Amino acid sequence: MKKSICACIVGLIVFMACNKKGPDAAAKVGEATIKVAPPECEKEIITEQPVKAGETGIVLPVGTKLCFTPGSLEIRVTLPPGYTFITKGGTEKPLPVYGTYTCICSQMGSHCQVFYAEGLGFGCLQSSCTGSCTGKFTYAGYTVDRVVSSTDKETFFNYPEVQKEIASMHSDEPYSKHTVYGVSFFLVNDVARFMEAGAKCDCEGTQACTLKTITISGKKIYFCEGPCNGCELTV
Repeated sequence: MKKSICACIVGLIVFMACNKKGPDAAAKVGEATIKVAPPECEKEIITEQPVKAGETGIVLPVGTKLCFTPGSLEIRVTLPPGYTFITKGGTEKPLPVYGTYTCICSQMGSHCQVFYAEGLGFGCLQSSCTGSCTGKFTYAGYTVDRVVSSTDKETFFNYPEVQKEIASMHSDEPYSKHTVYGVSFFLVNDVARFMEAGAKCDCEGTQACTLKTITISGKKIYFCEGPCNGCELTV
C-alpha cells in the first residue's frame, strides 16, 4: 500500500514538472518556425532557361527564382549565384540579388496583374486597369537596369558599367588590387615587378585557374578565370 502511494506521488510530481516546462518549450519552437518561414508566394518557379522580363529588356539567367505574390500583383525575383542587378541613377551601382517586377496602371485607383508564360517570359495584364499597364523592375526604390554575370569575367570586363568604373581608377603603385561589383583584379603599372612578386592563380593547389589580362582605357588589368569556385589572383 505504501509503495502504491509513493509511486502515485512521484508520478504526480513528474506530471507537474512536465506541464511547467511545456509552455516555454512550445514558445521556443514557435519562434524558430517564424524565423525560418519563407516569403509568401502563391506560386514559386526556378527557371530552367533564360527568361525575358517583359518590356524592360532584362533577361534573367537560368536558376532564377520567381515568387508570385497572391493575386499576381508582383513577381519577386532572386538571382542565382554569380549574378547581380545593376541600376542607373546617374551613377551605376550594384544591387543585391533581389528585385521586384510590378505592373503599374496609368489610371489612378486601378491596378494591373503580372503573368508568366514558359518560353515567353513575363509581362502585364490589364486586370482592373482602365488605362495602360507598364512593367517595371525595382529594388528599394531603384530602377533595375540590367543583370550582369561575375562568373564569366571576360564578359564582365566588357560591360560598359565595369569599364567606366575602371577608367576612373588611379594608382601610382607598381600593382594594386581592386574590386568592382564583387569581382577582384589587379591594376598593373609595372608588369615585370608584378610577375617577380609571384603573381599566380590559386585554386586549392590545382591548375584550374588561368592568369588573363585585358587593357581598359590604357590600364592593364590582370585577373584569374577558370572552372573553380574561388578562383582568385594572389601576389
